[in-house]
Amino acid sequence: MDFHLNQNRLRDLKFQRDTIAGVCVVLLFINAAQSFWLFFRHERVIITPPQLSQGFWVEGNRFSPQYLEEMALHYAHFLLDVTEKTVLYQGEIILRYVVPESYGTFKAKLLEDEKQLKANHLSTRFAPSDVVISPEQLRVDLSGELMSYVGDKKISQVRETYRFQFQNQSGRLLIGAFSLVKSDRNPKEEQSS
Repeated sequence: MDFHLNQNRLRDLKFQRDTIAGVCVVLLFINAAQSFWLFFRHERVIITPPQLSQGFWVEGNRFSPQYLEEMALHYAHFLLDVTEKTVLYQGEIILRYVVPESYGTFKAKLLEDEKQLKANHLSTRFAPSDVVISPEQLRVDLSGELMSYVGDKKISQVRETYRFQFQNQSGRLLIGAFSLVKSDRNPKEEQSS
């Protein structure tokens, strides 16, 4: 009888051992599959700073359209809402986010803008009204009203479209180019300014 009891216990122990070994093999396979999957997946970082109006994500070499929109609006403020006193300070902030290849061009444009603002005692304000985002090309087109002032007096208001061409450098979104794409300013007014 002891022999049969020992045989039953031994059979139960072998069954438990085999079951636990099977579960361990399945868990090991799942762990290996997850590790392998992580090699081909980029981590998505969700960013929700308090001063911005919406959350956005960055995943590998891709940026959410909301991120492109927020950054274009943010940079447009620094580039287009300027006075003769703030243009260089705001420009220095923008230069931190410019690709190295475009740094010289941006710096020269800032110095030229400062001369023009000081010579005419101008300040400008841009009120964006439309945003067109091309996430694949990392391009954002901002349309709105550019208003120019001398003191408190508005001297012009022009509908213009500006383009930001961004570049991804090691997961950072940097400005590659900033240009005027379309303007409703008449040719006579452009020549005089």
